[in-house]
Amino acid sequence: MAGETIDRALGAVLEGLKLSAREHAASQDDPARRRWIAVGLVTALKAALVAALSAYESAVPEDVSDPSAPGRVASVSLLLRRARSAEYLNPPERLELAGSALRAVEDIVAARNEVLHGLGSLPSPDDAVFSQAAGVIRHLCVTHPAFGRDRREVMLALIGDALRDFERRLAGSS
Repeated sequence: MAGETIDRALGAVLEGLKLSAREHAASQDDPARRRWIAVGLVTALKAALVAALSAYESAVPEDVSDPSAPGRVASVSLLLRRARSAEYLNPPERLELAGSALRAVEDIVAARNEVLHGLGSLPSPDDAVFSQAAGVIRHLCVTHPAFGRDRREVMLALIGDALRDFERRLAGSS
């Protein structure tokens, strides 16, 4: 069960990163598309958190579920809290975030929520903020994954390539 959850989550990480890179590239000619970068990044980030929190043998479905709505995945903020807690992950998998990185993720989540649920009135975060979220995804999926790499080599290579592509785009537009 956990293996299937991790595999599905890693697929969502890859798709979210592809969406973010595609929209970042398209935003050069159509700045309105920039707001969709946050949608892809939040998808990738949430999926990376689910993969990490589902990886240990001691993990249970409740580790990634919303306590107020069983059967639904928890919010990014709750998943982040869990991924930063010694109760859920051990070093080096545990997520250590500086305050600026945590604020960056919160800004991206707010931008994503504004796109999907609001009027789109919040400005899109800048590339430095997007880069912070990419770093969190890199930590969870590439640098220190909590899940086994065996039989996932291809997916992890694709995620690594997608991260490099996205980060290269971010660095090139600065």
